Amino acid sequence: MRQIFHRRAAEGVGAVSDEPVPDAAGGLRALPIDPDIDEAESPPRRRPASRWPRLAPGVLVAVFLGGVLGGGARYGIGLAAPPGVDGFPWDIFAINLSGAFALSVLLVLVLEVFPPTRYVRPALGTGFIGAFTTFSSLATATDHLLAHGHPVLAIAYTLGSLFGGLVAASLGLASGRAVSANRRRARTAEGAPS
Repeated sequence: MRQIFHRRAAEGVGAVSDEPVPDAAGGLRALPIDPDIDEAESPPRRRPASRWPRLAPGVLVAVFLGGVLGGGARYGIGLAAPPGVDGFPWDIFAINLSGAFALSVLLVLVLEVFPPTRYVRPALGTGFIGAFTTFSSLATATDHLLAHGHPVLAIAYTLGSLFGGLVAASLGLASGRAVSANRRRARTAEGAPS
């Protein structure tokens, strides 16, 4: 199990605790930007006290590039399959559900299959999938349906998106775990004496 250590002034100088403590702003400054990399592998560094979180330029670039590609993909799908004038917004519905599936698969693969990396999750998870799927589009489409006199369709769309997203995420987790289990079985079979 990965543990993140930080210093607590209340425990005295040099004391180490494995419980994260919120800073004055309510965040958990002790948590790393990318917990996929085990900090126990590197010696602890003393960081100067700051109100602002540490932002690694490479991670920011990865999020930016992923966001540009995800937003572009979403825009392209919207152009290729525009919704009907007063109909169900199938494009947004499909984008959000596929994004929920993809994000859950990605997280399982990053945590259990891929070697430790600093840029895959920020680029694909936060950047690409974050820009590809947007809650604001769900809200805008629901408002559009309500404004055009389709309250039942708006409710069905909202509930379908929420529960469909949960189902898609569950299927993504199951799929990612199946890939992880198959990979473990393959490694075990390779290492077993014949």
